Amino acid sequence: MFNALLRDIFVDDLEKILTWRNQEHIRSVMFNNNIIEWEQHINWYKKIKNSKNKISKIFTVNNVDYGILNIYDMDNYSNKCSWGFYIGDKNAPKGTGVLLGYTALEFVFKELKFRKLCAEVIETNKISCNFHEKLGFNLDGILRKQIKRNDRYEDIYVYSLFAEEWEDNKKQLNLEMKGHLNETNISREI
Repeated sequence: MFNALLRDIFVDDLEKILTWRNQEHIRSVMFNNNIIEWEQHINWYKKIKNSKNKISKIFTVNNVDYGILNIYDMDNYSNKCSWGFYIGDKNAPKGTGVLLGYTALEFVFKELKFRKLCAEVIETNKISCNFHEKLGFNLDGILRKQIKRNDRYEDIYVYSLFAEEWEDNKKQLNLEMKGHLNETNISREI
């Protein structure tokens, strides 16, 4: 059996996170696809440590760090937030991304007790679009030609998921995860 969790980020984690973030396969699907310099990275860390409306966590399975979860735009009045995430370890076992999604959604809806989670995905990031749909997110709309990247304007897909929708969707995802994780070198008690 294994232990999947979200843990706090410490100063000792910063070099690893920066290495993950600057990988081409990660940068290419970020809103800011520039290489992040160390000074920028330190400033990011200082901001999240002191923020009241942002949380960043490292996703870990069996004491191995695999990725990042960012919760931001935390609005306690409207009881909603937004998220971003990635698996930084290229050698992560197949299914680790879905496990990150599952763990993160449980965190957002059960621990933080938000009623709604929002997401924005760049149109060219088809993997993330499919991922959100697999987790039960609904496509709320498209912000046409919203951002400029690489000398072209790109659409942003806007998704949302409510806590009650997650409760319904996670049952099916549990079944899929059980079957999939049993095929890998990871097993999970669900």
